[in-house]
Amino acid sequence: MKSRWFFCLLASALVILSGERLVAQGTTLLVDNFTKDSSLKTGLWTKNSTFLDSLAAASSSPAASFIIPHLTFGRSSGMQMTGPTEDYQTTAVQSLKTFTPPFTVVAYVTLTKGTADIFEIFLANSDLTQFLTVTADVNPTYDGTWADAPNLGALWQLGEQFSPSIAPALNTTYQVTIKVDAEGAALAIVENLAGTVFSTASSLQPGTGSFYLVLGQRIGDAPAGSQIADWSYVTVTTP
Repeated sequence: MKSRWFFCLLASALVILSGERLVAQGTTLLVDNFTKDSSLKTGLWTKNSTFLDSLAAASSSPAASFIIPHLTFGRSSGMQMTGPTEDYQTTAVQSLKTFTPPFTVVAYVTLTKGTADIFEIFLANSDLTQFLTVTADVNPTYDGTWADAPNLGALWQLGEQFSPSIAPALNTTYQVTIKVDAEGAALAIVENLAGTVFSTASSLQPGTGSFYLVLGQRIGDAPAGSQIADWSYVTVTTP
């Protein structure tokens, strides 16, 4: 018999015909179905803060500049994000709340166009000493899906590839699940919406936070060009 934990994780991946997602059991700390939004929910997110400026600077070497994201919303695309076009630029939206482990993040994102890090999920504390990142990089030099935490590398580094390695595909929707336990250890999973797991990253020690959730993209040392990602859904829940 499959465990209750398995069914909770599987439920978070389902999409029912009405377009609503089923949220994993537990306390919901944040939920946003971007396909039903007409603009950024300013009660949940900000796209301009001193934290985002600091995160952008720390997310690249040399330091990147923060570009306020250009966001459009639609029922098919959800929240379409673009912003960076040149080397050493980062853009993102940041949760207004912080989250203390244990918690689980589930996000659905589609890579639409890009030359570098088309999407990146950041969990980071206020002084950026504790963090976890999941990055989809299509730069031929670094092509792959990556996870980083303080035990693997600096915030500006990609960290280690998921295992088995997976090359991000354009026009494909991925479910990214990040589970952080009360001791500050984390597991990240990349799968499709049918629940097929592509790869995982388990040797992650981000710390105990508390963490802002940041949905973004960036260009480091890569070919110039627009990065476009469509975010359809995100939730943060406790066990």
